[in-house]
Amino acid sequence: MKTTNKALAVISGDIVDSTKLTSEQFEMLLGQIKNIQKCITIANPLNAHSIERGDEFQSVVHDIENALRYTILYRIGIKSLGKEFDSRISLAIASNADLRESVSESMGEAFILSGRGLKSLKSDRLCFSSDEFELTEYFYLLFKYLDRQLTELTSRQCEVMFPMLLTNEALSINELGEHLGISAPTTSKSLKASGWSLINELNSLFINQVIGIKYA
Repeated sequence: MKTTNKALAVISGDIVDSTKLTSEQFEMLLGQIKNIQKCITIANPLNAHSIERGDEFQSVVHDIENALRYTILYRIGIKSLGKEFDSRISLAIASNADLRESVSESMGEAFILSGRGLKSLKSDRLCFSSDEFELTEYFYLLFKYLDRQLTELTSRQCEVMFPMLLTNEALSINELGEHLGISAPTTSKSLKASGWSLINELNSLFINQVIGIKYA
């Protein structure tokens, strides 16, 4: 067990209507979740993950400035598989945690807040909480708007946005279009229709707000 006083993020999620998925769809889903978790670990080797019962997932994130991007990556990546796929996700940031080799056995305020937030989700699919009240209040409505935007995206729009999130905007429009096998103008139009620019701005705002916590 490793005790840390530094702030970390915990992303907890589950799959909406997972029992309605076919075996083939379930395998697609598991593959996508594992792919996302692998990318999060590549970004920071300290990040760790779990998948419980196949339809619940959790990530411990040490590079907390990237926590919102990872959260959106989960949501978008899962929705990109088709209209039958969606998830509920709770993101929390807090200090002080007891980290064990198994993520599911780790403890701390971020784990408690993230789990509590996930259980509270009814009609909403996304929420944020922190042990800093001002930060929670600051992002409360912004996350509601973000949730609405992500919920309204089509699987095709998610498919277009997904590589941009994976590469942290490292792809140009031409490169993205080539990757997806569609023209650059169509790619640009799809990104614009998905609200990518606003989602990207919110992610930048999140980074600016939490970076001070990381180095406090």
